[in-house]
Amino acid sequence: MRATAPLLGLLLATAPLAAHVKHARNSQADQKIHRVEKLADNVYCIFGNGGNIGLVVTDQHAVLIDDQFDKLLPGLREAVKSVTDKPIKYLINTHHHGDHTGGNRGLEGQVVAILAHRNVRKHLLEAQKGKPADQQGGLPELTVGEEDPRVKARMDIHLGGVEMHLLHYQAGHTDGDIMVGIPGASVPVIHMGDLFFNGTIPYIDLKGGGNLTGMLENVEHVLGFVPDTAKIIPGHGPVATKKDLTRFRDFLKAVQAHVKAHPKMSGQELDAAFDHTAWADVKAIGDFLSYANFFEIAAGRVPARR
Repeated sequence: MRATAPLLGLLLATAPLAAHVKHARNSQADQKIHRVEKLADNVYCIFGNGGNIGLVVTDQHAVLIDDQFDKLLPGLREAVKSVTDKPIKYLINTHHHGDHTGGNRGLEGQVVAILAHRNVRKHLLEAQKGKPADQQGGLPELTVGEEDPRVKARMDIHLGGVEMHLLHYQAGHTDGDIMVGIPGASVPVIHMGDLFFNGTIPYIDLKGGGNLTGMLENVEHVLGFVPDTAKIIPGHGPVATKKDLTRFRDFLKAVQAHVKAHPKMSGQELDAAFDHTAWADVKAIGDFLSYANFFEIAAGRVPARR
């Protein structure tokens, strides 16, 4: 299990974008925190401070999936250059939270277009209202799907002999989640964004349109088509296998069943009655994403701020 400190900026508030930006400003000064892991001949995962980043290299261009925080862009650029000198043509956002989109403004002049679900643009626009000009911009120019997150959507990118599938199934972590599949890589790869937290309890942004049932159904959908040999990039945690994703699915099902069986229990009561022994490998993170608070979220209640 990787260190959990980079996750704390995400997990300390239910108003994600503002929390992430604040966290970025307080990040360590040393920006050489990125680590690159090769997953296939032309696909990489970049770890740093915030959500996991995907990098796909084609014949003439590169595609970046998420970008963490603006203050970390020098280190991110250095990590990309350690793999390829090819220009980044597209930047894809898996959802709107600032630990996945904080670098958008710094990268928008470098890429041809930023791609995301329609609701990502909506959330970013709302968050930027009334802010100074230097805190605006970095909005997706190409959007997938409809404002109603129940409408399934898909966009395919064909670039330099590489095919990428942008998939929206339904609201889960937020109402604007997309997954990015690279099925034709030497090893099939899918970036699931924050629809998958590997090794920890997940954060579900209720105010951002997310819900436990939707997250679970997204995971079930992926398990229905992803091959056993695939490598899966979670939003947070180490690169995973289908077995790891199945374990995450089973955890979500156990939580869902527990909440349904005890509808009148508080988060603390649900926590006390839960079989933690069976899920000792699924860790809580900090005070906000304690098990008690996660059970509140699972029941559709926004936890009280501490």
